Amino acid sequence: MSEGRILIIDDAKGPGGSLEMALRMDFESVKSFSNPNLLPFYLKTEKADVAILDVDFSGVREGEERGLYWLREIKRINPRIEVVILLNEDDVMLGDRAIEEGAANFAFKPVNTRKLVASLRSVVQLKLMKERCELIESRFDGIKKELLQTEPVIQGSSVPYNRMMHALAGVIDTPDVILLQGETGSGKKSVARYIHSQSSRRNELFLEANSLLERETELGGYLFGVKKRNYPTADPDLPGKFQIAEGGTLYIPEVAKIPLSVQEQFLRYMERNTVEPVGAVRAVPVNVKLLLGTAEDLRSLVNEGAFHEELYRRLSSRAIEIPALRHRVEDIEEIANFFIGQFSAKYHKGPLRMSARTLEELKLNPWPGNISELKLTIEKAVILCEKDVLRPEDFMFRSAAQSQLFKIPDTIEEMEKSMIKKALERHKMNHSAAATQLGITRQTLYNKIRKYKL
Repeated sequence: MSEGRILIIDDAKGPGGSLEMALRMDFESVKSFSNPNLLPFYLKTEKADVAILDVDFSGVREGEERGLYWLREIKRINPRIEVVILLNEDDVMLGDRAIEEGAANFAFKPVNTRKLVASLRSVVQLKLMKERCELIESRFDGIKKELLQTEPVIQGSSVPYNRMMHALAGVIDTPDVILLQGETGSGKKSVARYIHSQSSRRNELFLEANSLLERETELGGYLFGVKKRNYPTADPDLPGKFQIAEGGTLYIPEVAKIPLSVQEQFLRYMERNTVEPVGAVRAVPVNVKLLLGTAEDLRSLVNEGAFHEELYRRLSSRAIEIPALRHRVEDIEEIANFFIGQFSAKYHKGPLRMSARTLEELKLNPWPGNISELKLTIEKAVILCEKDVLRPEDFMFRSAAQSQLFKIPDTIEEMEKSMIKKALERHKMNHSAAATQLGITRQTLYNKIRKYKL
């Protein structure tokens, strides 16, 4: 039995009754309807994939062409229902008109059930495929909105932020290779994702190639692929990241740390849109939006002979500067509030807000680790906070005057251990009360006590 809910619209004079019986063996739901006066209401309430409409169905208004009136009504009332028209053999021209008006197909009377079933199956499958594509697209739109909400670097109103966004608008759909320059933690990967999400490639793959994880001798194959012929240990025609990202966006962080021999391939791609797999006798064409990230001063590396001069020259005209957080102080409140909301939900805290003194401290801190450091600092503060207001003490500030941070634990595990210890001390080792405060079960608390040897 095939998927599909079929609605037969026919009056008593047509083939509806016998057709309904014939189709019940092939589709999950088959219903007939014969009252033209109630059809508009029925179409609004009945769920159907395909309507089979007899061209001679009654109730046509004066001046309306038979068959097409009810086709238009169906499409007006419920445009998601596909329509197959049943015609007389001399109504070929009307069938063509029906297709132009939005019918999915037509069939001639007397009905050939086998052919009609095949046609209905095709119409149903096409409709379901369209709906699945729409669902995927809507999910993608949701993901894109979520992405923009969860990438705090793409939030702000400061002059450096607006300057960056203006520069991004000019490169989103260009074929150029783009260099993203910014200090560690400033949000280069987030900007790369933003470029992809706003581009015409948004429905294709966004791929990050972390070349620092690969040995130098294997980096060429990792990025550009491997041909089996000269490398018997490799799979046949093993694709590299360029080939995998075909049609989409490829982001390569820390381009400054890539060997000069591999940098040559980037030049080849910029010139010819080709790369040469390891072991190949000829280059292969690829089509990706290539984004390169760096936290280094490439000009200095060129002077030291550690970066390809021609590559630098070409990239320098296509560079986007990601401002350091200390240069966009006006954006700190918005970014911090975003992280506070995110981590309040993650750690089952109630609504939290910053005190005015806390915000002042956050704005005065230099943030050498930029947004990444701010994110970690706020996460730790949310974990430690026991009230509904984040105070400087939660951030371990020395004082408002000093505007310096104490050395804080390096990991969330250390903060979790501290939080559990404080809860146990506060409730005098009452595990039930401590677990309730922490928002976890007693068993989870026991497991963490053993883990941290408390």
